[in-house]
Amino acid sequence: MYSYVLGFNLKFSGSAAEEFLFNAVRTWPQLWGDIPGVTGTVLLASAFGLGGEYEYQWRVDFERLSTLARIDEALKSDDQSVRAITGEWYEARTAIRSSVARHLDGSDSYDLDSGGRDGAIHLVLRSVPGERERTTGVLESARSAAGVLAAQVQRTELGTAAEDQVWLRLRGLESLDDVADLDLGAGHGQLFGEIRELDGSLFTGA
Repeated sequence: MYSYVLGFNLKFSGSAAEEFLFNAVRTWPQLWGDIPGVTGTVLLASAFGLGGEYEYQWRVDFERLSTLARIDEALKSDDQSVRAITGEWYEARTAIRSSVARHLDGSDSYDLDSGGRDGAIHLVLRSVPGERERTTGVLESARSAAGVLAAQVQRTELGTAAEDQVWLRLRGLESLDDVADLDLGAGHGQLFGEIRELDGSLFTGA
């Protein structure tokens, strides 16, 4: 399995950003999810400013690298609904950075269809390049924490970041204590809240 991760910033904030994100969380998962080979999507926002250089992350999980061809075809479709979504995206974005990483170990699926508030916190630990054994140890320890719902090790294969990453889906912010108590000794981390539509309103994990 692979993951395409797109970090991006928007040219606006406040209510304008909320309106864009609400529309995105209602339309992007269906657009991308209908592409053959795509297995899951998640839209993230930096939590407490701890997400790094990019305020938002769009992660798409897919089966094979050849799925990128299907994604390219879908996003270049002449379908008016697709053109409206992509046009709005190009108009709204400013800085972006993307990468493709291969799933090395951990949970088979990172997707979670909770229909509620659980599992909306994501901690991404970025390890030092070349420390494969240490990363594996971090994964095994993290999977034992009560508040960790999914854990994966990913290695960047396309893009600028040459590093392994441990992605943790947490039950909630209180689960950070479960991870901290493990004293993982991992590299620096980034914290995100998942953006969802919940009861007809925009919900962000943090």
